[in-house]
Amino acid sequence: MAATIDREKECPFLLRIFTRVGGHHAPSEFTVRSVPTNDELQLYTWKNATLEELALLIQEVVPEARHPDARISFRLVYLDSQRATYQVKDLGRVVNIKPTNDRAKTLDDCRFFIGDYLDVAVYVGPPRHSGPRRGSDYGGRDNGNRGRGPAGAAGQGGGGRFGGGGDRNRDRFRRDDRGFGGGRRDRF
Repeated sequence: MAATIDREKECPFLLRIFTRVGGHHAPSEFTVRSVPTNDELQLYTWKNATLEELALLIQEVVPEARHPDARISFRLVYLDSQRATYQVKDLGRVVNIKPTNDRAKTLDDCRFFIGDYLDVAVYVGPPRHSGPRRGSDYGGRDNGNRGRGPAGAAGQGGGGRFGGGGDRNRDRFRRDDRGFGGGRRDRF
């Protein structure tokens, strides 16, 4: 459920969006020290902004996104603090020619935290695959997992926020009662 935010009273935050026509940025392009520089769009918004609202703002800047057959795909790029790397999570798509269920999702619904990024791909024209349409949004999702199970499965989604690794290294750090002089010591 989206948070109730009074946009007249609450200050917006800076949202950094990285756009690309034809596909998403590679996750390896997002590092602790650098992000893609050519395709950045900065805007101020609130956590109750929907993907449809963001798509309309993107259409003002990216001409290809205005095409009637355009599909705008959103990915969350967040820092996995356990691994000190950026991870990605597909959020949904907004399609110009037909409404999708994803258009009403808010940043808050997507578990967006201030400081995360959005990676946005703009696809123009029919989907590349020639088979039947998959999913509810005019083309299958490009979730990057290449047939290895659902997105967010164990080991796929990164650290604690979206599962898949939060408990993996639980016994790497444990307390040991056999310390120096009978005291406790940490063991890695």
